[in-house]
Amino acid sequence: MSTIDEETPSSLLTSPPNSEILIRLEGDLNEQGGFGQRILEVTAQAVRVSEPNGAVSLQVPLSDIKSARNEPLVGGGRLEVTTHGGDILPIISYTLTIAARFSEAARGIEQLAKSEPLSINMKMEERTRCIKCSRLLPEKDGICPACVNRGKTFLRIARFLKPYRKQVVSLTLLSVTTTVINLLPPSLQGAIIDKVLTQHKNLNLLPTYMFAWFLVIVVATFVQVASGRLIAFLAGHVASDLRRDVYRAIEFLQLSYFDKKQVGAITSRVTQDTDRVWGFLVDGLPYVVSNALLFIGITVFLFLTNWKLTLCVLAPMPVVVIISAIFWKPVSQMFFRVGQKWARFHMHLNESLSGIRVVKAFAKEDDEFAKFQNRNHDLRDAGVHADTKWYTVFGYMTFFTALGSLINWTVGGHMVYTGELTLGNFIKVNSYIMLIYGPLQWFGQLNNWFSRAMAGAERIFEVVDAEPEQYGKDQPGHPIKGEVQFDNVRFGYDKSNPVIKGVSFSANPGDMIGLVGKSGAGKSTTINLLCRFYEPDAGAIKIDGIDYTSLSLQNMRHQIGVVLQEPFLFNGTISENIAYGKPGASFEEIVTAAKSANAHNFVLGKPDGYDTMVGERGAKLSGGERQRISIARAILHNPRILILDEATSSVDVETEKQIQEAIMRLTEGRTTFAIAHRLSTLRNATRLIVLEKGEIVEMGTHAELMEKKGIFYNLVDTQSQSSHIIGIA
Repeated sequence: MSTIDEETPSSLLTSPPNSEILIRLEGDLNEQGGFGQRILEVTAQAVRVSEPNGAVSLQVPLSDIKSARNEPLVGGGRLEVTTHGGDILPIISYTLTIAARFSEAARGIEQLAKSEPLSINMKMEERTRCIKCSRLLPEKDGICPACVNRGKTFLRIARFLKPYRKQVVSLTLLSVTTTVINLLPPSLQGAIIDKVLTQHKNLNLLPTYMFAWFLVIVVATFVQVASGRLIAFLAGHVASDLRRDVYRAIEFLQLSYFDKKQVGAITSRVTQDTDRVWGFLVDGLPYVVSNALLFIGITVFLFLTNWKLTLCVLAPMPVVVIISAIFWKPVSQMFFRVGQKWARFHMHLNESLSGIRVVKAFAKEDDEFAKFQNRNHDLRDAGVHADTKWYTVFGYMTFFTALGSLINWTVGGHMVYTGELTLGNFIKVNSYIMLIYGPLQWFGQLNNWFSRAMAGAERIFEVVDAEPEQYGKDQPGHPIKGEVQFDNVRFGYDKSNPVIKGVSFSANPGDMIGLVGKSGAGKSTTINLLCRFYEPDAGAIKIDGIDYTSLSLQNMRHQIGVVLQEPFLFNGTISENIAYGKPGASFEEIVTAAKSANAHNFVLGKPDGYDTMVGERGAKLSGGERQRISIARAILHNPRILILDEATSSVDVETEKQIQEAIMRLTEGRTTFAIAHRLSTLRNATRLIVLEKGEIVEMGTHAELMEKKGIFYNLVDTQSQSSHIIGIA
């Protein structure tokens, strides 16, 4: 496993003045590619690799190094350096487990080679094991079901009842009333037997006892109805509050969170996990209170009736408590795993239904069904395993609770026979035994209920506690002029494989910047960084001379308009989708924006015009129509910075020309960043930036780059030849 110098006090490694070794990492692959230890050491003079015996097997002078990079391999990667002479030298190989640190090491080597201050983050790998118990985590960077503090989790979910204190107090009082009511019938039964049927046979007392019993039934019915109405109220409101908080947390999460989690796994938090939590809160807690009070009350009544018999019939109780305590954690972990299986099930279901057109296009229905069955069987097996374990434990508990009744009939029967106990008290004790062991069995069931709820709560709080986007501190109304600067920006979706490497450029207000390059060059990633969907791993992005991480994110995005390569429309009307970025826009403003995007004519051709429903994801519109609606949405948004990510890729040539004319009018006075499918459409750009493998290789106007006859010239030439061939065909 990779390490850093133990003297380094934090994850930020900076070059100490009196230390020779600036970076030290242990690799986990040997020179032949098998598992083994090799050590990377970087000093101010050289990069070297040492073997376990201390021998230096490779050394490259730092002055010879131009750049360093990480080459992805199957199951791992390799650190390579490029010399000033253009030679690529492999340095050390490693597995994916420690790839992130070696990516930072490569950046550190580049910094030292360029005589820059060394500042790298060496603690970037994802956690796969629990820090406390070293168990494998169900998900990377997830929570450990064995180590989570369920007491704190319980107190945290109980806070959802705080806004409804009056209802909770009322329900608690009703629970106390229910306890008292449940204690009365056995006492009435005992009194009837002893005072009416056996001792005095005084039938005159019978109507009095029967009337008292009738009153108990009436009050019990009233309490049950009132409790049910309160539970219904709490169930609806607490469930709504839970879903609200989880959904709000999801909406404000960073996009990097969604890169690691599939949509189905996230939606299961909002649906299934919240159901488990509110079910326990509004159903479980009242029963906990009422049955706990019932247990205490019955115990007191039993000891007042006959303490000797009470001690005998309660003898199995410690065994029941011990069984519950022993199996509490294992059963809880099993239900946590069931929750994980549910998330994966939802993941596949959401993915297969979202991609149903692709499934049918490739006739993959049977294959998708097979995958579904695998997930379904995994869920079934996990559920069966957890429930089987639980019902086995519950069976043992039932056995020992049944012994209480057997002991009562044995010991109590003998006491009745010898005259130590009246028949009425015997019947009363027997009734109380059924009541007291009922709650004990229910507390065992509570273990099942509580385990499910805690597993759901832990998964909910995993989302709620995830780091949200940082919104900055400037005033929400602070206007943006549109000056943009990238300063040595470095970024990778996977930290061990940077996509953007040291990109630097600037744009003045009103400039149109065209981003050009082959697929995978980093164009869309640059746009994602500008929109602050992601933030740089290194370097800075400034807007109007201010680091954009200190700006209000909401204010900044309000002044950035985006037209994505794959337009997304919400299931609503055309006018609602155009006005999405400007709620409350007038119909005239919507129409003006649609005309600017060349969408007005086709909208009028629809039966319901601007009230036409677009369907889920805009399925009722063509690709070109969806794109023009998306452009109209950006136009109405009236941004200071406009981003066009392949904005004209889904329209025909004639429509593209009209849209380009509209865009030329729109971009006046605004800073525009454009990625275009057809390079000729960037002819009027203020400056073109040519990216290759995440680096800027050329920069200039269209005419300058064509005259240079470099990479951009070759791209244009290749595209022209392809268009010519297609035209002939």
